[in-house]
Amino acid sequence: MGRRYAELPAEIEGISNSVKQDLLLELCQCFHPYLMKYLVMICRGHVPVLGIGPKSGNVNGDVKKFLLFFMPKDKQPNRQVLSVVVRHLHLAFKGMETEEVYDILMEQMVRAINQYDPTYTEKVKLVSETINNELSNCTQFTIADVRRHLEFDCDRHIRLLCRRGFLTSDEKTGLEEGITFSGTPAEVCCDRDHASMTGEFKTPAEIP
Repeated sequence: MGRRYAELPAEIEGISNSVKQDLLLELCQCFHPYLMKYLVMICRGHVPVLGIGPKSGNVNGDVKKFLLFFMPKDKQPNRQVLSVVVRHLHLAFKGMETEEVYDILMEQMVRAINQYDPTYTEKVKLVSETINNELSNCTQFTIADVRRHLEFDCDRHIRLLCRRGFLTSDEKTGLEEGITFSGTPAEVCCDRDHASMTGEFKTPAEIP
């Protein structure tokens, strides 16, 4: 369903595509139980746990992964620590009514659905091949240079390569050329058209 939604055009002859909108509604309905779980967690400050089966009483798996982003590095993800984290989540929505929190969560879910690209992995491989082949003889190249060899906007994919350590950026303050990229472990990345990249690029064997 997500693939069908991503492949449908947003408009047909200048008119909003009703089929795509119906699919969006159906996707939101499918994920609505997850949204409600997080809404209750934020508003009530309780950690969701499994209620049935041999693992009943354990912290819900996807919730645990989410809460790890907010935990202090020196703490273990046990139920007591996660409960403290959950009780602080409401501060991100301070002063908001439950309906307002729901609207924000729904907005973010729709945003995530709209950003889904079923061909994302294939595009990352195409970006890697372009840098290694068409631009292999260049000592410097820009993101715009990569784009010229592709039929899609590759900014997101280059940012991923930076985050995963296949490209690094070395910002030279005061220069209009932007940030320089190389093939050593990445710490920061820039998606400006004029950002320049230099150095050896390491081909990723597997990039999720």
